[in-house]
Amino acid sequence: MSPKKILIYCLVFSAFAGCSLFSKKEKKVSYIEYPAELKKVNAMVIEKKFDDARILIDDYLNRSENIHWFGHAYYLKGFVYESDNQPDEAIRFYRQAIQHASRYDSVVEAKAIYNLSYVYERTGQMGELSSTLTDLMKRPQHFDVLTAHVETPARLAASFASLGQMDKAQRFHAKASKSYDKMVRHNLFRASREDISQALYYLGLNIYPTSKEEFAKLNTKTALGQRYFLASAEASISSWSKKATDQLLSSYENLWSLIKKYETKGKLDGIAKKKKRQEEQLDMAADFYDLLHRIKAEEFPLSQVNRNSKRIMEMTDKWLVKVEDFAQGLNLGPETIRTKKVKQRRLYKVVDPELEKKMKKYQQKVKNRDPNSAIAH
Repeated sequence: MSPKKILIYCLVFSAFAGCSLFSKKEKKVSYIEYPAELKKVNAMVIEKKFDDARILIDDYLNRSENIHWFGHAYYLKGFVYESDNQPDEAIRFYRQAIQHASRYDSVVEAKAIYNLSYVYERTGQMGELSSTLTDLMKRPQHFDVLTAHVETPARLAASFASLGQMDKAQRFHAKASKSYDKMVRHNLFRASREDISQALYYLGLNIYPTSKEEFAKLNTKTALGQRYFLASAEASISSWSKKATDQLLSSYENLWSLIKKYETKGKLDGIAKKKKRQEEQLDMAADFYDLLHRIKAEEFPLSQVNRNSKRIMEMTDKWLVKVEDFAQGLNLGPETIRTKKVKQRRLYKVVDPELEKKMKKYQQKVKNRDPNSAIAH
């Protein structure tokens, strides 16, 4: 549920009061009439009359003595600034809404935190995003189950991944994916296909760019998230479906770039360094090759073939050919594709024959070693 959707819900709130402003699934409250001035703000935002909306809110704050609604007013002012692409001001007023609503209205507080998290996301403030989402995780009662138990922990996982904190990222990603699988299996939620695409997009994990990406971390993120990008693409025909497709294919491009540009570390002479570089490139290409095979085998409920998922499959086929050609072009051995039948056929990882003999000899020596030996490995 995005901030834009919250605005749409605001348009139908004139028959309700207070908390019903924010979510179609929350309990309606009717003990106080919602201020007429604040009702007008929504139409002004739709018409992009942002200055008029701000004047109206300020006028209400200056004249009203009913402080119960001040949190709502600050929330709406934050939303006006967010809609007007002024993130710094949006952050300031969302924080004011949170501070005020913490004393008077927990629903407004939760929704302000939710919207604030999206401003942090759009401005790339990953540390603040992680803190805000951690706070949001404590307030699931104010949101629908898809938002509370899938979207929010998935976004938190992605924010940790962007900060390089992969242990935390994997923990929250597992929590979100388990919740989603359980919901689908037991039919525990009702949501539009677009909302499902959005939640699955965030389960894709690799959604926030990092300045210096390492192959191993990017490979881990892609392995965890690619099936959900595909599921997001298949769940609907929407902007989220396209974003998921573009992000997955971008991840593949980035992995490929890291393989091609890879330079080995250590002090070696020219020929030895070149060979070591090629072997390490082939090792990375093998992992990439596995990813591509796995995505082709994924199946999801609620899925439907559309132009986005078709694009993913077509590009995956092209990537497989490209990686095979790259592996063969390294000329590290008579065959660089494994012949052994495995679930996902991996690229053959070439090992120097002499080194392989030494390793086998060493492994046998370790196997035969007296367990009481002083040397332990």
